Amino acid sequence: MEKIKIPTSFNIELDFETPEFHKRLFAWVIDICILVAYYNIMMYVLRAIMHSQNSGNNLPLLYNMNALYLLFFLPILLYHLFFEIIMNGQSIGKKLMHIKVIGENGGRPALHQYLIRWLTRPFDIVFSLGLAGLLTTVLSKKNQRLGDMAAGTLVIKTKIETDIDDTVFLELEDAYKPRFPQVMRLSDRDMNTIKGVLNNSIRYRNFDVAARLSDKIRNVLDITEYVEPVAFLEILLKDYNYYSNKE
Repeated sequence: MEKIKIPTSFNIELDFETPEFHKRLFAWVIDICILVAYYNIMMYVLRAIMHSQNSGNNLPLLYNMNALYLLFFLPILLYHLFFEIIMNGQSIGKKLMHIKVIGENGGRPALHQYLIRWLTRPFDIVFSLGLAGLLTTVLSKKNQRLGDMAAGTLVIKTKIETDIDDTVFLELEDAYKPRFPQVMRLSDRDMNTIKGVLNNSIRYRNFDVAARLSDKIRNVLDITEYVEPVAFLEILLKDYNYYSNKE
């Protein structure tokens, strides 16, 4: 298990832990079992359809069955891409093993990063019989397979000391009044950093990083008004949501 330090745009490092290899392996096995079960069910269904519809040399039926084969087996092809996008970097196996995919900047991967991971999966697993993925995961400094290196992603444990929450979006009261319009000078990545540090501070009752981050943001945004660090970060998140919804 390796601990990875990721620098943020505020010059404050976030710590992430890479999962033990067996957790990645078990996650992969779980996903394979799901795909095999789906495959067997679909084959049973297709055979049943063929048996009920077969009437000799029926060319239209053959075309229809080819379309059904493509339709039924498309989920196998798109399984990892689909679930990692909709489940914020996790397949079902990763979810059960408490690991997930993040970008090397500590935030949620972009769509093109998910696509690159998915497109390179055959080289890591299928074409090399799993050897490429195994060797690069074990030997690389950040425990990345080839697809992670190409996509600029990492696989981390979700139960870690500092993490990035799934989203920076919050529900605001209709009467909410923003205080710091300067917050819109920050990026989505900056807000993810703020959310991650805030969650960590509250969860572990360790407010040192929150205080340092608050001071850094005040300097960057030229905010002279003092607010207690945790409350200040909470206000920034709310203000960001308020102004984002107004755009």
